[in-house]
Amino acid sequence: MKDVAKTVRVVAAAERAETIGPHGQHLVPCITKETCGAEGISAAMVNMAPGKVAKAHYHAHSETIVVCLRGRAATLIGPELTPHVHGPGEFLYVPEGVVHVAVNLSDTEDLVAVDIRTDPLFSDDLVLVPEYDSAAADIAVRLRRELAVT
Repeated sequence: MKDVAKTVRVVAAAERAETIGPHGQHLVPCITKETCGAEGISAAMVNMAPGKVAKAHYHAHSETIVVCLRGRAATLIGPELTPHVHGPGEFLYVPEGVVHVAVNLSDTEDLVAVDIRTDPLFSDDLVLVPEYDSAAADIAVRLRRELAVT
């Protein structure tokens, strides 16, 4: 990673490369230590395909804010994978160290969100917890049926 001096910068998501995070999410990191020298924060666009369920994970040291722009999501939180449903214009806060799983509730529409973290490298402290993945997939199926999001 190259050293970038901390500077004010406009970063267009359309000009950044999409990556796939360790949790299986399609991300476009925009504000990071690499792009503008950020030291305590980062932000990325998240693009979730219809029916997508991310891998269960937590961020060891980073707080996270997710802002849904398009579509409806459920974020399954904690060891019980409690669903928190959110849609356009709604913010979701996840403290550091808390297991969570993002779910696109639609089987036909993409979900677009902004993910903001207190990790300037964006996914540096992400820890996968695969023991939750099967239960998360089951909960996602149930939520789609109950909420009838197409």
